[in-house]
Amino acid sequence: MSTTSPKPEWQVFIDLLRTSNPTLLERIGRRMMNYLFKCNILEIKDLMQQLSLTSSRPEKDLVRSENEPLPRLSPELLEKFIDEVFKVAAERLPPETITKLVERWLKNEQTRFLTMAAEKRDIPLEEIKNALIRFSRMPDAMNSLTPEENVGIKVALIRRFFSEDLDYINVTKKYCSIPDFYEILTHTIGPGKGNGKLGGKAAGLFRAQQILMAAKKDNIALRNLSVPKTWFLTSDGIIDFLHFNALEELPTIKYRNPMEIRQEYPYLEQIFKNSAMPPEIVAGLNLVLEDFGDRPIVVRSSSLLEDTLGSAFAGKYKSLFLANKGTKQERLEALVDAIEEIYASVFGPDPIEYRRERGLLDFNEEMGILIQEVVGRRAGKYFFPAFAGVAFSHNEFRWSPRIKREDGVVRMVMGLGTRAVDRMTNDYPFMFSPGQPSLRINVSPDEVYWYSQKNVDLINLETRRFETVPVERLIQEVGEELPYLSYIISIYQDDQLFQPVGNFFQLKEGRPVITFSRLISQSPFVPQIRSILTILQEALGWPVDVEFACDGDLHRIYLLQCRPQSLSGSITHVVIPENVPPENRLFTANKFITTGAVKGIEFVVYVDPDEYYALSSFEELLEVGRIIGALNSKLPRKKFILMGPGRWGSRGDIKLGVRVGYSQINNTAMIIEIAKRKKDYLPEISFGTHFFQDLVEAEIHYLPLYPDDPQVFFNEDFFKNSPNIVRRLVPGVGSLGKVVRVIPLEKVKEGHTVTVLMDGERERALAFLDRHSGESGSAG
Repeated sequence: MSTTSPKPEWQVFIDLLRTSNPTLLERIGRRMMNYLFKCNILEIKDLMQQLSLTSSRPEKDLVRSENEPLPRLSPELLEKFIDEVFKVAAERLPPETITKLVERWLKNEQTRFLTMAAEKRDIPLEEIKNALIRFSRMPDAMNSLTPEENVGIKVALIRRFFSEDLDYINVTKKYCSIPDFYEILTHTIGPGKGNGKLGGKAAGLFRAQQILMAAKKDNIALRNLSVPKTWFLTSDGIIDFLHFNALEELPTIKYRNPMEIRQEYPYLEQIFKNSAMPPEIVAGLNLVLEDFGDRPIVVRSSSLLEDTLGSAFAGKYKSLFLANKGTKQERLEALVDAIEEIYASVFGPDPIEYRRERGLLDFNEEMGILIQEVVGRRAGKYFFPAFAGVAFSHNEFRWSPRIKREDGVVRMVMGLGTRAVDRMTNDYPFMFSPGQPSLRINVSPDEVYWYSQKNVDLINLETRRFETVPVERLIQEVGEELPYLSYIISIYQDDQLFQPVGNFFQLKEGRPVITFSRLISQSPFVPQIRSILTILQEALGWPVDVEFACDGDLHRIYLLQCRPQSLSGSITHVVIPENVPPENRLFTANKFITTGAVKGIEFVVYVDPDEYYALSSFEELLEVGRIIGALNSKLPRKKFILMGPGRWGSRGDIKLGVRVGYSQINNTAMIIEIAKRKKDYLPEISFGTHFFQDLVEAEIHYLPLYPDDPQVFFNEDFFKNSPNIVRRLVPGVGSLGKVVRVIPLEKVKEGHTVTVLMDGERERALAFLDRHSGESGSAG
């Protein structure tokens, strides 16, 4: 009596699948085929080659053209092929190995739902979120995926929520994991059936966070790096908002005349702030507030185009700080109001003009929202970080020949970082180079004192408002509650600077000056920020711009934002001629010069500093900015330069700088800020601000001019007494026609234009009348 040996366990599985689920059997067969191929088993290679020949020549001796479709093989033949695969496996692998492989692949099928969900284009938020939650609750879920499935799911999720840009995907997939998306989506709200993304700011922060977290284990400087708690509102929330409030016509506003957009925008903002948020989003915002408790929060824009390479949108949209105090309803109303204000900014004049210039006007811009916990601590009635700022891996502004471009630059302040990224007419941030931290811009004690931060931006928890408080008053009120204070301030006394010992010092004997002296020399901050910049630039392949903050624990730094750094043009060498006739020279400069050349300038728009400072009414000062905006739209693009006093585009004391927005200056070839001394005041240079980023991206050259410096030449007579056509270009300017002058070079010296050459290596610049060549523009 003969006995047959029992079937191996794997064969039982295969036989069962052959009758119950042939499709699954095909998938298991393909996996076995790939496994055997990777094991370099010759029989499987021969079998695959035989299949290839069969599919290309199923009929004996029939020659087929490569341009013909391949014939379809019969299902029976494909089924036989799968049988042959398992036959090879049985001959070359132990039964136990085959059983383990088949069991693992069958287990993989339990997670196939996530692969299918992730690959579904524009899958609704609710569906993909539920799939990720289900996957995260499965035991040993990650080990159920093959490496290829793991990568495929990550790529699909990156494409769905962040970007379809291949460069972004190729970098991000190396550093992120599927659980990272679970963390993101459990903190994401928005239309449940919608397919919005999280926006550019969220994408930049996510990628940077994953890169830096991966580097933590090999870099001790990053061991305490953190990212503040963040919630996300998807970009299609604004679409639901518009539909809910019958505002569907607003996206076409972008095609209107820029002057009309600017005029209507304040009214449009109020329409948004008096509209209602869809109930589904309100319900999500209630969850957000429950999670944050009563911690102060910041509501930040994250549009689809924002923070991408070549389109940073720096400062175009708003970040709004909320004390997050009061009843739950009051906190909710404040949060909704802030989101609505940011939604309105999509239709603002500056973002629209920025998009128009870059050929992005037809793009269907959507606005995602980041809601972040404000980094900082409470001191008395105030809440603020110890310090915050912005850091660049590439230094475009070098104040010493020993500083290299790759040494980077940091612009930072005590308190909220708003004073570091916005231009302030009456204050100065602290700047240093992480690669050369000992080389300071200002050296003498009186310069350090004068060009130091005088005010701190913070949140007043009692008034529930964003406020600005003088440094001295803040330290007098809450200095004893700031254990890190001696790392941030020095004492200015008898024309000398002294380092306080601990927090025990008498302010009556001197004045506090924000120098960050001990922070730079005796804390881990410099190696931390340098490591962040270096690692991100190496991983991304281009210079980066990051925002950061510290809550008072000097060993911990928080990453708030990361985007590509805007860089100036590719000119690296300029020769300044020595033989320019004296009568053709307009001015020279010798400080804070970036290499570049501006040629063929036909008009000079000159805001006379003396006349500007003499204006007495706020309305007149604002009108100067409006006149500049009108000239910006009428003069030929890139054929004029702007010259004027103080810090252009700044907030603060309007007397100290011409107040303009991006859409009012974007057509100029150059801005020259005249730093004329007035009551011991000199304007601060722009580098590192959102305004400076605008100039770089729009290829607008920038130069500070110090006419009171005895080492420079300034032909003031040329600018004050040359022909002025402003009244012809902007009728009705009245008495402001002597404040804003438009000089047509053709009427000054026929056949000549203005050339400005800047040599950053030698810190020299020269503007002169040059015989022009090429076509001229026209003002109209």
